[in-house]
Amino acid sequence: MMDAPPKNEVFTVVWKEKQYPCSSMQLNGLTVFVVGFTQRPLYLAKGTDTSGQPFWTSIPPDRKLSHVIKELGDQIDAHCAAQP
Repeated sequence: MMDAPPKNEVFTVVWKEKQYPCSSMQLNGLTVFVVGFTQRPLYLAKGTDTSGQPFWTSIPPDRKLSHVIKELGDQIDAHCAAQP
């Protein structure tokens, strides 16, 4: 898995040319990222499928948002990788 950003850190993700705040929290030992969309927050977590491939999912899962989840997850991965 990945190391989460420092606790209480808020960083920015971009969707459809708009910036949204994103932060992490721990939930039952899992790092969950909260994207602050205006209408309601989107909760994202990274898991591993049965073949060992990592993937991003929303909580609760929503297949209609898969393209959004993938793009935001890639941005979160890039942010986390850039952390010291």
